[in-house]
Amino acid sequence: MKALEKLPQKKEQVNQFVNDVIGEILEGNIDPLDMEIRLRIIEKAVTTIRKDIRVKNVVMEEAEKYNNHTFNGALIKVGTRTNADYSNDAQWSVFKAQLKARETLLKECKGVDPDTGEIVVRYKETETLNIKL
Repeated sequence: MKALEKLPQKKEQVNQFVNDVIGEILEGNIDPLDMEIRLRIIEKAVTTIRKDIRVKNVVMEEAEKYNNHTFNGALIKVGTRTNADYSNDAQWSVFKAQLKARETLLKECKGVDPDTGEIVVRYKETETLNIKL
């Protein structure tokens, strides 16, 4: 478990860390299921920390000091992003509702067009792993 306990501190360390952990898993030094659970716990912790508005605010304040400069090997850029909201467009709302209705219909018909009998939906099976934290 040596590799797991030494998380990378800089961008340049990520590949080495990843390769070390993968190597330890493949060599049997780390239980793969234990690793999966620990990684999910780390992801949940990181997500929770990033979503905290207090953390967001202090990160943005600090980032503004380094805007367009490198800090710890990472280029920092502060800006704004615009996301389009089409919900006020009546035609878009109708199309969206029609699409949702069509998806529901096709799910109920198991991917077969009820008008033509043609198979219109392809399903891909993938293995899943459900771990509840």
